[in-house]
Parts: sequence; C-alpha cells; structure tokens
Amino acid sequence: MNAWLVASFVKLVFWLIRLLPVRVAGALGAGLGRMAYYVVRRHRMIAIANLTRVYPHKARQWRNKTARESFAELGRTCFEFPHIFLRSKEFLLSRVELQGEEVLRDAMSQEKGVFFAAAHHSNWELGALMLSMLSCHAHILYRPLKNNILEAYLKQCRERFGASMESRLQGLRWLPKALRKGDCVAVMIDQHMSQGTPIPFLGHLANTTTMPAAFVLRQQTPVIGVALERKGKGFHFTLRFWDIDMPEAGEDKQANMVHVMQSICDSFEPVIRARPELWLWLHRRWLILEQDKEIAKVVFGTP
Repeated sequence: MNAWLVASFVKLVFWLIRLLPVRVAGALGAGLGRMAYYVVRRHRMIAIANLTRVYPHKARQWRNKTARESFAELGRTCFEFPHIFLRSKEFLLSRVELQGEEVLRDAMSQEKGVFFAAAHHSNWELGALMLSMLSCHAHILYRPLKNNILEAYLKQCRERFGASMESRLQGLRWLPKALRKGDCVAVMIDQHMSQGTPIPFLGHLANTTTMPAAFVLRQQTPVIGVALERKGKGFHFTLRFWDIDMPEAGEDKQANMVHVMQSICDSFEPVIRARPELWLWLHRRWLILEQDKEIAKVVFGTP
C-alpha cells in the first residue's frame, strides 16, 4: 500500500480516537486486544509458550488468562497512543505518580550520564515520553519504521517534549558524547538481540544487549531501572525508578559485562512477576541459538 496513504490513515485514526475519553479509548482497545487473542493464533501460541516456559507449575487456565490479558493490555496501550502523542504535558503529568524520584536525582548528580534500563511493560510509550518531562535530556534507542512518512510523524510525536530518538541502524557514535554531557540513555533490555549475549531473563537464557555494561565498567556510568505500572485498568500510572546493584568486577572482561547485564535483567523479575499481564508476552524473547547455549554453560554453569 502507498506509504502516504498508510500514514494518512494512521493520522486519521489517531485524530478520531483522540476525540474519545481516554478511559473509553483504552477500554475499546482492551476489548479488541482480547478479540485478537482468539484471532491471531501465531502470537497467541507464542504468548502461551512463553508463559509456560516461565510458569511451568501454573495451571493452564491461569496461563491462558494471563496471555489473554497481555493481549488486552497491548490493545489498551495502542488505543491510548493518540492521547499520549497529542495531549498536553500537563494532562499526562496529572495521570502519572512518581516513585523513587530520588534515585534518578542521585544518579544524575554524579554527572556521568545515566542509563535507564526499561522493558515493554504496560504503556511503554508513555514511560519513554515521561523521561523527557523530568528535566533529563533523554536519548531513546529504537528501531525505525520502513514507512518514512509515518516514521517522521511518530518520531515528531515521541520527541515533542525534548527527547532524542536514536535509530539502532545509525550506530552509537553519539552515545559517549551524550553521557559526557550528563544526558540519559534509555535501553530496552527485554528485546531479543540476534547479535546479543545469552543472559538469563526470568530464569531462561535470552540473547541480550551488553551495551550498557561497557560504560558501567569503563566509566562507572550509573544504571537505574524504570518501569511504568498501570493502576487498575484505567489511565493512571506509577513511574517507578530503582537502584540496580552492580557486581564486583573480576579479571575476565567478558564475564564482567555478562554479570552486569545479569544484575540489570534480574532487577526486572519482581516487577514482571508482580503483575505478569502487564508485560508483552507475545514477542519471541527467548529466541536463542544452540551455540549461545554452549557459551552460557561456561559462564553460568547451566545444564
């Protein structure tokens, strides 16, 4: 389909959904998400397989319900995007409570830059937008869309409060300079990385970026966890920051990087397990190659 037509259609849908009260839009999206659970078989099976991997002792009924509610959360989140991208800063701030803001301030006071470790948890687009509303120049790593017209529109929406969207396709030459300036860099740690390192996530090996670890070890750049947690099922959230304890460095540089990333990944386990339906179970997080498993046996002693 023509790229201009697709972009125009998305803008029209955003404008129409923006006319709805945000709670109504979210409820509509949740309903469509639950319908998609039954219609989109491939992703339903991925979600159930992931839940079975992490919760093998839970009843099948519980796993199916959690998968269905994960679809509902994704639908709710998508139908909230027009409000997130088009409503005022004051409106968004009124719907988000901060928890652990002192963790962010302490990290920024070190003047070494800050890494935000984040995940696809609840409405992650609102979480990313919030970072640029907290007196922090945030650089957010992302994968751009192939539709250049739609990409330009969404990039403008995401950057409207001062964030800088940094394409994964353009390298990382900007990153050291950003940290030297004391800027913040947000990295999603729950995405499968084909060139990543196998690190346990929720207890199972998953290819993970080690990029933050290099700066933690070389420059002592602080890393803090961040997650947006929905209150109930409405458009009210808590944006939570927490410290991540770093392990002591040994002589093996590669092992040091792995252990740093392990500490980061482990810090998300209680967040996800507290309300598992808020995490994006329908993506292939544990897409790992056999040779990666062999490497992991050496590092972690895994069977």
